[in-house]
Amino acid sequence: MGLLVDVPLLGQLTAFFPAILLAASVFYFCALGLYRLTLHPLAKFPGPKVSAFTGWYEFYLDLLGAPRRTFAFRVQRMHEKYGPIVRINPHELHVSDPDFFDVLNAGGSARRDKYPPSASVQGTPDGIFGTVGHEAHRRRRGAVSGFFSKQSLLRDEHLVHDKANLLCNVFRSAMDEGRAINVRVPLLAFGTDFYCAHALGERGNMHLLEDETKAQVWRDSIVGLLHVTPVVRQFPWVLPYAFGLPSWFIRWISSDMALVVDVFTDILKQAEATVDESKRPKAVDKGRSNLMDTILASELPRGEKTADRIAQEGFTILTASGDTLGRVMTTAIYHLHCNPEYLARLREELKEMMPDPDADVPLTKIESLPWLTAVIKESLRIAGLITARTVLQAPSECLKFQDWVIPRNTPVGMTTSDLMLDPAAFPEPKRFDPGRWEPSHPLYAQSTRHFVAFSRGHRNCIGLNLAWAQMYIALAKILRRFELELFDVVRERDIDHHRDCFLGEPRDDTKGVRVKVLGLLE
Repeated sequence: MGLLVDVPLLGQLTAFFPAILLAASVFYFCALGLYRLTLHPLAKFPGPKVSAFTGWYEFYLDLLGAPRRTFAFRVQRMHEKYGPIVRINPHELHVSDPDFFDVLNAGGSARRDKYPPSASVQGTPDGIFGTVGHEAHRRRRGAVSGFFSKQSLLRDEHLVHDKANLLCNVFRSAMDEGRAINVRVPLLAFGTDFYCAHALGERGNMHLLEDETKAQVWRDSIVGLLHVTPVVRQFPWVLPYAFGLPSWFIRWISSDMALVVDVFTDILKQAEATVDESKRPKAVDKGRSNLMDTILASELPRGEKTADRIAQEGFTILTASGDTLGRVMTTAIYHLHCNPEYLARLREELKEMMPDPDADVPLTKIESLPWLTAVIKESLRIAGLITARTVLQAPSECLKFQDWVIPRNTPVGMTTSDLMLDPAAFPEPKRFDPGRWEPSHPLYAQSTRHFVAFSRGHRNCIGLNLAWAQMYIALAKILRRFELELFDVVRERDIDHHRDCFLGEPRDDTKGVRVKVLGLLE
């Protein structure tokens, strides 16, 4: 005997199903929002109710609102209204207090995991930057820390000089042709070419300094990649998925992204070849100056030495190295030429050390120059490049901020650009003042304590030794050799940040920081 079915009733239920589904969805959404506002562990923390209610607020400001990519600046206004700790989305807190930085970014025995949305922005979950877990990060970083040491750098110091001399050739060509150049492009090329030579060897060399058109295309591609980061924060699968798509399809979507994917593919092929070579007898030598060989020669388990993971490591550092340094040096050149008294003092210091402007002076001598060091530190500070918040979790302890107890494993973010431009830490933060880095300055100790350009703790910048060396040598050579003049540069348009693309980006109508090379210095 079969089941009796009331066909008319079933038809009515089917007809009402969309309405029932909609009503259930609205009820769930409202109930979830009510829970987040009242019973959630973060419900007690200050902040706008809309941020506590839904994460779509951040999505809207970064991806749909006009102008886009501005949620980071909305967070600044939240702090102005609600205080130094705010709840910026249903799951995450943000702190704006320089004294809390060392608590969140603790070293030693403290454990800090990286919040997955914060770790995903480069699309390399198996690279050091994209590693979420504390222990996995410690192992992976430890395997290559020697490669980024000062000792390793000094062995390859000649590469920095070689690339810096090629950089100077770009400036000389502009002088000979009487044209202005956007300095961000060759400076990015310099950082990229040095990294390729140092970490990837000749097979990975992009030769950007020898091809200005190629350098411009790579710069546009890096900017295109930066513009994708707000999307990746919301949809972490986007970049890893894109890296697996055919080049022709990516090129059809975005020519800028196509070059980035092609570079990742080239690095992956190099990693595959290196892994194959390592399987031959005596193929791996721990003394070789190559990032891929260093990983293969390390004590990491076999599963950590796959070509894909090695390629992710190489790609992460490649994309992180060039533009950041280029932007800092661009900032230095701009502000020095807006403050001729600072530039004159630096030139006197450089001339005393470098009577011959074309000499390759050892790094150990250049880094001993106090005013050059002060100029670089102030450029790092005022550039405030990283506008994206870095979000960490303390899996084994509750963190305390003032009178607030932050529950264990809560994602807590801080933004280094905000801290470096905090008037409480750096009075007149938007004024370029290298003098604040002189030991005789009354606020020198305070400035030093709050200088977090390379972060701190377990997750500080692994390439800081390389970064300092490149900035010292490149700026010394350029400013000792060439007389420059700014060409149609407007700070509000071409320098200041208006968009958060992980790095702060200027306005859409920027013309770049352009200079004319007037002549050679004696």
